[in-house]
Amino acid sequence: MKERLLVPFGMNSSGYVWNDAFAKRMARPHDQSGTATDNKKSTPALVARYGSAGALLTTPTDYARFVIEVINPKPADSFRLTPGAVSEMLRPHITVEGGRYPASWALGWQIFHNKDRDFIYHGGDNEGFHCAAVASVAGRSGFVAMTNGEGGTSVLRNLIVDEPMQEFLAS
Repeated sequence: MKERLLVPFGMNSSGYVWNDAFAKRMARPHDQSGTATDNKKSTPALVARYGSAGALLTTPTDYARFVIEVINPKPADSFRLTPGAVSEMLRPHITVEGGRYPASWALGWQIFHNKDRDFIYHGGDNEGFHCAAVASVAGRSGFVAMTNGEGGTSVLRNLIVDEPMQEFLAS
């Protein structure tokens, strides 16, 4: 992961295993009452067991670098995906039935379908941390938002699901 994605994409503040550099810069999570709690420190054993299900330690800036590579990829090389791989990664694979918005699942992304363009979405939730990335491949734009409090889900919901996102999807 480090060799093929994090370093080539300039994601220098990202990784899976807790280290001293993360300890110096990492925000602390906050519970529902706003009280700071201790960071959970990932170990190599925990990453090997659960890493694919989450636990990426990253910053909004680093994750935005990844999103930019997806929505505006540079030419394929030894670590960047080919145009065919990017297309497959963003192709709808499973239709989401009965959702609030027309949507599908791609490889790692939920796709919200709009009459004019589609929007990709990926979120993450760990105790005390909640995040979301939304982007338009056609518009080559998007945003990454990360929170370090249990109340963060309502902040993200307001950004993505409520009126602001409805207007964004309608534009």
